[in-house]
Amino acid sequence: MEINIEIEIIYVKPDNDIIHHNLFFEKNKTLNDLIDYLIKTSIFSVDFLSKKSYGCFGKKIERDYIINDKDRIEIFDDLKMTPNEKRKFNFKKN
Repeated sequence: MEINIEIEIIYVKPDNDIIHHNLFFEKNKTLNDLIDYLIKTSIFSVDFLSKKSYGCFGKKIERDYIINDKDRIEIFDDLKMTPNEKRKFNFKKN
């Protein structure tokens, strides 16, 4: 694997504890490739990642998203709206 980019992986657990990984990854690969890598290297399990949604800097991304240098890939539980949408929703309620 040719290492060309540095990325950040973040998962905020329901108790607000944060799992954070910085890693180097191959350039021009998709989120799906990253998920396979995270499973293969035992950073996360297949069961854990199969039930999650993903984002990059607060915007929801799909599995065909191309990972870029300095991306922050966010792992979400049961995503009904993106973090940015939730902030807007909460702001409008107040």
